Amino acid sequence: MIKAEFSNIRHNRLLLISTLVICLIPFMYSIFFLKSVWDPYGSTENLPVAVVNKDIPVEYQGRTMDVGNQMVKQLRHNKQLKWEIVSPAKAKYGLSHRQYYTVVTIPKDFSKDATTVLHKHPTQMKLKYETNGSLNYIGQVISQLGMTKLNQKIRAQVTEAYATVMFQALHKVGKGMSTAASGSKQLSNGMMTLQDGFNQYFAGVSQVNNGVQTLKMGVAPLAAGAQQLAAGSATLQNGLAQYTGGVGQLGAGLNQLMANSGALNSGASQLQGGLGQLSAKSGDLQGGASQLSNGANQLNAAVNASFGSMDFNGIMGAMNQADQLKAGLGQLQTGLSQAKAALSGVQESAGKLQQASGALQGASQAGNQLRSVGQNDGQIAALAGQIASDSHASAETKAAAQQIQQKASANVSTISGLSGTLGQLNSLGSALNGMQSQLNQLSQMNTVLNNADGTLQQANQLLTKLDGYKGSLAGMPEQAQKLKEATSQLSSGATTLNAGVNQYTNGVNTAAAGAGTLTSGIGQYTAGVAQAGAGAAKLNANSGALNAGAGQLAGALGQLNAKVPALTAGINQLAAGTQQLVDNSPQLTQGIVKLNAGASKLAVALAKGARQVTALKPNHNTAKMFAEPSVEKHTNYSYVPNYGHALAPYVLSVALYVGMLVFNFVYPIRRVALPGQSAVSWWASKVVVGGCAAIAMAVVECAIMMACGLTIDHVPSFFLTTAMFGLASMAVVMFLSMTFDNPGRFVAMVLLMLQLGGSGGTFPMEVTMKFYNVIHWYLPMTYSILGLRDSISGGLGAHYTMFCNLVLLGIAVVFNLLLLLTMAGISSHRFNGPQVASDAENAHGPMGEGDGFTSDKK
Repeated sequence: MIKAEFSNIRHNRLLLISTLVICLIPFMYSIFFLKSVWDPYGSTENLPVAVVNKDIPVEYQGRTMDVGNQMVKQLRHNKQLKWEIVSPAKAKYGLSHRQYYTVVTIPKDFSKDATTVLHKHPTQMKLKYETNGSLNYIGQVISQLGMTKLNQKIRAQVTEAYATVMFQALHKVGKGMSTAASGSKQLSNGMMTLQDGFNQYFAGVSQVNNGVQTLKMGVAPLAAGAQQLAAGSATLQNGLAQYTGGVGQLGAGLNQLMANSGALNSGASQLQGGLGQLSAKSGDLQGGASQLSNGANQLNAAVNASFGSMDFNGIMGAMNQADQLKAGLGQLQTGLSQAKAALSGVQESAGKLQQASGALQGASQAGNQLRSVGQNDGQIAALAGQIASDSHASAETKAAAQQIQQKASANVSTISGLSGTLGQLNSLGSALNGMQSQLNQLSQMNTVLNNADGTLQQANQLLTKLDGYKGSLAGMPEQAQKLKEATSQLSSGATTLNAGVNQYTNGVNTAAAGAGTLTSGIGQYTAGVAQAGAGAAKLNANSGALNAGAGQLAGALGQLNAKVPALTAGINQLAAGTQQLVDNSPQLTQGIVKLNAGASKLAVALAKGARQVTALKPNHNTAKMFAEPSVEKHTNYSYVPNYGHALAPYVLSVALYVGMLVFNFVYPIRRVALPGQSAVSWWASKVVVGGCAAIAMAVVECAIMMACGLTIDHVPSFFLTTAMFGLASMAVVMFLSMTFDNPGRFVAMVLLMLQLGGSGGTFPMEVTMKFYNVIHWYLPMTYSILGLRDSISGGLGAHYTMFCNLVLLGIAVVFNLLLLLTMAGISSHRFNGPQVASDAENAHGPMGEGDGFTSDKK
């Protein structure tokens, strides 16, 4: 059966060519694919990347930071990528027209951002790059790798600049530490002085605390005193209001006095003139009264004498004397009328004097009030002075108190000047009072004159009666008796009239004598009233300011009274604070002692640190060490030269599996070479042909790939592993094709797709999805790839390739046994028939005398 299989291949030209070509398929698949990706990272210098430099250099710590230009200079000599320095417009055009895979943009603030490292809010340097993954994703990945390396170099450059500046600053720090060490020593000495000074401070704080405690005890009555002061200020305000009202009344009264001064002077002059006339007329009046009295007496005596002897002739003679008396009485009557007229003028002047006396009394009372007000002003000035000098009073209170003090002092001066004038007015009032008594006597003289006038009228009546009696005296003794009585009355009235006229004359003379004095006093009074009016005007002018100042004083004292509790509370807090100072002073003393010791240690440590810092001598290599403190030192545990060597195990395995698929598609594995043979012979013939094809594919693929440049560490293992995977793949695909025919071949293709994702040929299994990790160890290609990797570059462990080959051998044995069972079933009586091969296999023509198995009988 085996010989027949090879004979049929040799004699069937189409089958022979197909079989030979199939043996080359794995090689062609491998060589074409691997050569396309043999070393893509070794040719990145041909990958175009545009660079746009917008960076603007800046000054930093005395040196120019020009990171953008420095980077461009380095890129011109960098062969990792094809760097092209272009303008922004050209870069944009090239990216959109498939000329560049990546556009790198260095922003204008690139160097400026590098100088913000020590700022409160530093700004990171942003190197921008834009990629076009649609053009080629691997190109994008390569560009990103290049950008990563470029960013690392930029970091190193900037860090080197930072380190240089830092070393310069460190050198300055060393000098500063030396200065600080000297200062620390001075600080230690100063701490000693501080300790001495604090001892003095502690003693002073104790004294202050004692004083504040005493102040605390003394400020307790301040609240009551402030309340009394506020109440007194209110009383003072009310008193000033009354005072200003009195000053107003005084001014009004003095204005009236000044208005009446002219009339008073005129009345005094008229009084003096009238009294002169009265004095002149009083002599005539007195003479007439004396004559009347003497005549009346004589008449009375004559009547009485004649009456006794009833001598009516004598009576008539006496009556003739009465006629003479009547003429004298008429003269006396005229004199009395003139005297009464003069006395009326005197009485009018007396009325004016009485008004002046009343005004003087009002002025006297106002003067007394002014004196009391002057005393109050003195007290006000003293109290305002105390308030103005009080350190606890506010500025507004002090200003109001000073204003009141000034106004009160001015009022005291004005009232002092008015006191003399008011004294003169009081003296003039006393003179007016004396003159008033004399005028009162003149008023009594008016009564006397009125009485005299009545007496004269009675005398006239008596004389008239005497005339009536004169004609009837001869025959009428009764009338004579009445005449006697009338003459007696006339004599008595004339005597009374004479006495009254004498009294009147004396009063007139006295009044005339005092009129001159009164006129002089009234002149003085008028001048004093004018002075008093001027002083009252000043007082009245200051009244508004006094009232305003009193209001401000009352308000300020009210505020002071309101702030006294806060002052008391503040003094209590001050006392508590000073007590705390005293209580905490010992701890502060201990702290100063510790601080002194620490300052000494600090001076020593700073001096030591300054010596260490100044001993440093950094240079460019030191800064470079800071920028790149570590370098890569790569050791290959297993060396893979390029991307082609890395993908070779995966591509070779896929190529072999594809070769097995193509072989089972093309080669008629379901046909029987010689009819009538056993199932084992049929199985052996197919397995031998398939095995030979698999080994041939593996050997051809491996040999040509090695000739094309694939370097192998373990050549025998390489060939063996490829052969084992070929046999295993052939067994699996042949089993599926034999058992299920074309559906089986389709399942074999599905198995290929599963192995492409689950065998771990491209990416590590740790980064693939969970499903592929589950099926990973159940796929033949998994062990093929691992075995080939270990054969090509090693590194997977001792005897690991042998383990993979044993697994592949086990897969081949298992599926060949399954193939035997399948072919045995096919060859059984249930499947006997004239046609076993598929229609696809019939295209290759007959393999022998008949198609399919025949019965033993045939």
